[in-house]
Amino acid sequence: MNKTLRNLIATGIILGSMVFSGTSVYAQEGLSDVELTNSQSVQLFEGPSVAEDHHLTGTVTIYRLYNSVNGEHLYTSDAHEKDVLYKQRGWGYEGEAWYAPTAKSGTPVYRLYNPKLLNHLYTTDTNEVKTLTTKYGWIKDNNGKPVFYSGGSANIYRVYNAGLQGLHHWTTDSNEYKTLPKYNWKQEGVKLRAIQSGNPIKTQYYKDHQNIKAIPSGKHTIDNTSSKYAIEADVTLKGSGTGRHAKLVIASPTSAVSFGLQYDAAAREPHTGKNSFMIENISHNNVGGQSYHWTDYYGQEGVSYHLMLILHENGRYEGYINGAQVIIGRNPALAGEEDLALRVEGAARKSGDSITATFKNIKLKKDVYRLNQSWLGTPRFNRNNGLVAIFDGVKTTNSPSEDRSVKNVTITGTLSGIPQNADWDTAGYYDKASALAQFYN
Repeated sequence: MNKTLRNLIATGIILGSMVFSGTSVYAQEGLSDVELTNSQSVQLFEGPSVAEDHHLTGTVTIYRLYNSVNGEHLYTSDAHEKDVLYKQRGWGYEGEAWYAPTAKSGTPVYRLYNPKLLNHLYTTDTNEVKTLTTKYGWIKDNNGKPVFYSGGSANIYRVYNAGLQGLHHWTTDSNEYKTLPKYNWKQEGVKLRAIQSGNPIKTQYYKDHQNIKAIPSGKHTIDNTSSKYAIEADVTLKGSGTGRHAKLVIASPTSAVSFGLQYDAAAREPHTGKNSFMIENISHNNVGGQSYHWTDYYGQEGVSYHLMLILHENGRYEGYINGAQVIIGRNPALAGEEDLALRVEGAARKSGDSITATFKNIKLKKDVYRLNQSWLGTPRFNRNNGLVAIFDGVKTTNSPSEDRSVKNVTITGTLSGIPQNADWDTAGYYDKASALAQFYN
């Protein structure tokens, strides 16, 4: 690849570029690792067809990955393939490239591989597939089945560079399309379409996220730490997709503070793609009312952590991990409030994202902590969005009739009902991406 172009892409300057030239890897469990170099041939991994959308209604997320060894990119709708390449094979993750239609509304996109040139071609043109595979040494990838689908109003342009082993390059950025001919790329017009362009991010490498600071420990508990309100629980988070969280919440109808674990593939650096311990501080429910504060600590998927969130009369909040204070701040909107709600909440970032958030041994405090004080939990504020609340092992419906004394809550499911161009931070959808248990006495 042209060094200038590679540097532009690797540093994130060309954020709209859609390069379909990565290794042919529909990754499967049990396959041996292949360390790529510029001189090695590329092993083909054949996997399942992605002919149908697994989670979403009307759209499919196309993920973008980058191989720093040879400068190639890969686009896939398979979240498992994305995770294997990112977490096990050393590929960089570059976010959501675009949102494609499903088989019901799109045109099939086929992937071809040339073992001599070591690059790929994505095309909807069956005549092009036939010509390249019968006359020019190209091989049908994915057993000749579509890898995803094309359709929509967003243009995806194709350019070609004969001097770079016949490399093709795709982009949704019309300015980039106009600029690339200066670097000896030939314009080939609009070859694919998408429902909407995605949200590319600067390349993130999994190995960079593994230098995790040791989780602290201390002796603070709900019964020996001064506060006006407090909530404490053993919290575990796991799931799949672009984002999820498990949080302890203290809230009024218009303001809140929450503390817990959050994984967000689109978070700002250095928290991108990490299980971060963080605070969300909400001063009001309108756009701009949310602020985020990260600790210096990161958790692991499926591991339980003893968390506590407390709030003082003056609006000062404190977050604790395993009895050690790790973050403090203030929410003036909560100062002096006498009727705040205590909650546990699980959420997913986008439709199709899955979550299992567990909260065990929940303890609650208002003014004074009483060991045997009776608190009832309610799921009545939840929506029919694919996420359900399980109270002490019993699945609930979103009804006041489910109110009961509860010590353990699980929020689980696959989020639905959020438009593909929206997520949990989009105005109008803040409260539609979660499920919760709210407590009262």
